[in-house]
Amino acid sequence: MARFITALSVVLVAGAVCGVPAQAQTPVQTPAQRIVAVAQQELALNVHEIPMGSNRGARIRMYGLATQAPLRYYPAAWCAYFVSWVTKQAGVPIGWGGLGDGLVSRLRDWGHKTGLWQTVPAPGDLIAYPEHIGIVESIQPNGLVTTIEGNTGDAVRRRLRLVKGAMGFIRVAALANLEPILTAPEGPVYRTEPVTLTVRNAVASKSAIKSYRWDINGDGKWDHSTSTGEITLAFPENGNFTIRVQIVDSGGRSASTAINLTVVNRPGVVGSP
Repeated sequence: MARFITALSVVLVAGAVCGVPAQAQTPVQTPAQRIVAVAQQELALNVHEIPMGSNRGARIRMYGLATQAPLRYYPAAWCAYFVSWVTKQAGVPIGWGGLGDGLVSRLRDWGHKTGLWQTVPAPGDLIAYPEHIGIVESIQPNGLVTTIEGNTGDAVRRRLRLVKGAMGFIRVAALANLEPILTAPEGPVYRTEPVTLTVRNAVASKSAIKSYRWDINGDGKWDHSTSTGEITLAFPENGNFTIRVQIVDSGGRSASTAINLTVVNRPGVVGSP
């Protein structure tokens, strides 16, 4: 019994630590703000091709390394490399498996299939065209946005773009929204009788969940991994048990939560307390 009480304490303490910034007086940037800030830092560095028109440059090559190995083509058109690197630095890596991508068409496909595709822009979004992609910096009047883009004019530059001129926008910041909700059926949990627990992401439409990890004995280790947010358990003894689950999305990000279950004998059934 002690191990379950200890496990519950660890979960609660971990939740408290994660939920409170180390320095309460320091504003915490949202994922969208981090994306814009990293892009602005690159803009300030005056990154450009050396020589112009070559798709080459030490920092441009670095952007390419933000994508998965089979796609590290260098030198090559590098607008997708740029957004892959920026989002990775901001903590919300893009593309399948969070591995980035060098092809705009694949990033558009990824945005559609993960539910991140938008028609109305917001700061931090990727702005997508048939063969080009950049980052929305700010929203301007009259259907305009400012963007920060790689491989535009052979450099990282700020542009003023028409919203209606883009194919659409990829809401990358939504990838960071992981909020697992773990539930059990209403009513008591009876000893030796199966009970099914389910977990879902509160923002599942914005982030594809790829796996679910379960700690079912309170030892702080993941005992099972499932591809769906459901697991069926039966408890051999009475007591209070803490079940913990971690959800992992397509970008490799994770979040966890726990539930405490009280297991008792079914009325009329004799069993050890």
